[in-house]
Amino acid sequence: MTMIPRLGLSTLGAGSEPSAAALALLAGLAHKDLRVQHFRTLACPMSTEFVCQATGLPGRHLDSWLMPDMLCRSVFARGAAGCDLAVVEGTRDPMIKPCLPIGRDRRGPLGQIAEALDLPIIAVVSCRGMGDDSFHLPCLPEGAVAILLDEVDDPAQAAGLKRLARLATDLPVIGAIEWLPQVRSVLAELTCERFLPQDVVDRLARSFLDHADVGAITEISRRNPMPEWFDESALPDRSSRRGGFRVAYASDEIFGRYFPDTIDALEGLGAELVEFSPLRDESLPPNVDLVMIGCGFPDLMLDELASNFSMTTALRAHVCRGRRIYSEGGGTAYLGRTMIVGGRSVPGAGILPFHAELIPNHGSPTPVVRTLLSDCWLGPRGTTVRGYRTPRWRLTPSTEGLDCPACHGVLSAEGDWFFHHHAVGSLLHLYLPALPEVVAAFADPHPPSLRRPLSTRSTHGDQDSARERK
Repeated sequence: MTMIPRLGLSTLGAGSEPSAAALALLAGLAHKDLRVQHFRTLACPMSTEFVCQATGLPGRHLDSWLMPDMLCRSVFARGAAGCDLAVVEGTRDPMIKPCLPIGRDRRGPLGQIAEALDLPIIAVVSCRGMGDDSFHLPCLPEGAVAILLDEVDDPAQAAGLKRLARLATDLPVIGAIEWLPQVRSVLAELTCERFLPQDVVDRLARSFLDHADVGAITEISRRNPMPEWFDESALPDRSSRRGGFRVAYASDEIFGRYFPDTIDALEGLGAELVEFSPLRDESLPPNVDLVMIGCGFPDLMLDELASNFSMTTALRAHVCRGRRIYSEGGGTAYLGRTMIVGGRSVPGAGILPFHAELIPNHGSPTPVVRTLLSDCWLGPRGTTVRGYRTPRWRLTPSTEGLDCPACHGVLSAEGDWFFHHHAVGSLLHLYLPALPEVVAAFADPHPPSLRRPLSTRSTHGDQDSARERK
């Protein structure tokens, strides 16, 4: 049976995500030419560029709220296939993230996933302000098998602190990471749409390797045999793909927040995926069945987006031909009538019936459940989905200048999900592999009938629609 070397990294949940300790471990092991796959325990679309810089692999996501155990295991096995080590990072305190519902018990996000995957747990312990004469350990997570010291003020004290931790817990200490205040300041101040300076990644890697026992990490990661649930036949198999549809997804400096597993799920259904840029391109790729615009930061380049009239025209023509658009978060804000940032209004793509206003000092994405109020290509009325709602934007309905009321409207009672013909956009970030009926809808045959009154169509539109129906 194939072995997936794996471990859980238990943090206190404070600071950047991934944590500085996780980045140091990932970068250090990558410097040793190990192929390391990082997983978060929250499937909410925060940036994974930091992880990719450290490991060369995009970060992946698990989520005990969205995923039943079997799905969690399948996502993990697929994402970790071919890696030398899989690291699942999460908080050990369920109250650190009060927005999250604690499902079956109070083990916290990492605890539930660790049990489902049979992960050996390494506890990250802060040594900030500690010395040889003031050493004390916080409560460790149940079942921890090793300790990683973090925020060591003086590198000269690392060896002594490791000995004290070993004596106090009778657990191996697999390494120590220095305080590095300048590096941590950069991590705290860097916004999620930015990349880390390479010297920050290198300093974290060196700090980890200076005090790490890589051999002990490797041994711990292989300590637990693969559980009975692991089935190699569940690994990616493209032989049953449906095929026959082409997806253009937005990817540039502004847009590109996609779960790697979502891309995998679409490819598994046989989609041909091609990139395009709403910022720079003048047209969509040819013969596209579905346009996908994921989360992003259109507020960073409002004028540049608004001035790309060719792309706006191409997106509108795509909808007018009865073809589909799917958007989330910042991608949805871009598709509205206007984007309002700091009181300044800039035209959006004008496809979805709302004005989008950026909310200053917004909080974190929150887990929500939504029920579709109308039939749409994603599913029939009454379909219920779980996802994470971005708080960055407020959507205010606007129907001026739009055609037949039956062709546009609100899809959720909470007012964060809209449609216009076959364009569907929301402030929700959906983890499609956890929604098999929804992801299957992306590949289902799609009749492009707009059902609009003849009086509202142009002659050119009538001809295009007739051709589509044929």
